[in-house]
This record gives sequence, C-alpha cells and structure tokens, in this order.
Amino acid sequence: MKREEGITLASLVLYVIIFSFTLGLLAALSNFVYDNMDIISSDSISSEEFNKFNINFLKDVKENSDAVVSNLNGSVVVTFGSDNKTVYTYKASDKAIYKDKVKIATNILKFDVSKKNDTAHNNKNVITVTIETGKNAEKPSFKKTINYVLKYW
Repeated sequence: MKREEGITLASLVLYVIIFSFTLGLLAALSNFVYDNMDIISSDSISSEEFNKFNINFLKDVKENSDAVVSNLNGSVVVTFGSDNKTVYTYKASDKAIYKDKVKIATNILKFDVSKKNDTAHNNKNVITVTIETGKNAEKPSFKKTINYVLKYW
C-alpha cells in the first residue's frame, strides 16, 4: 500500500484560524496607525492656520494705534486704520478668517475678539484674540488666547 501524505481537516482549520487572527491583528494595527496620522496631520494644519492669521494680524497691529471690533450677523469684524482700511472678518458659516476679501485661514472653530484700553501698557489699546482651530468642535486641535498691544512703540 502507498502511504498517503497530506493535510488533515484539523490542521486546515487551525491554519485558517491562525491566518484570520493574524489578518485581524494587522487590520487593527493599520487602522490605529492611520488614525494617529490623521490626528497629527490635523494638529499641524491647525497650527499653520493660526500662524497664517497671526502673521497678517500682527503686521496690522504694529502699524495701527486703534481698531474697531464689531459683531455683525454671526461674524466678527476687526477694522484697522482710518484711510487705508484693513478688515478682518470671521465667518462662522465658512469657519474661515478673511483679510479684506481674501481667505487667509480655514478650519477656525472659534474666533472671539475684544478690545480694551490697558493702563498697564501706558493707555495703549489692547486687542484680545481667542482662537480655536481643528475639524471637531468638541475637541479642537489648537487653542490660543493672545493679547495684541496696538502700535506699542
């Protein structure tokens, strides 16, 4: 008689179970890696959006000694200068900040601006900006509150 060699049903079932377990483990691991990459990407994009706003806004803060802050129809508007006006507008519906009519920052979840006269800075006008960026309103990627002193020299 010939000796027949082959795979038994028990070993085949064992191989399928081990293969399925390994495949499930790799799927869970790759899902974890891709989720973390999305979080890291979102965080870096959010800080970039703040930096784009901050560079533009800081230039106007240094050049002007006064600004007008107003809230119009769910939008926050900051106007610098009397002759050559520069206007920053936050539109909550777009989640964006515009300088004049050019969009300079996106994914802005919250943008609050207030102005006061600060006696600690020789009666200079101070604009306080609170900004939150990201994709999820419950868990913003970036939060910052900054006091800008208008034309401080």
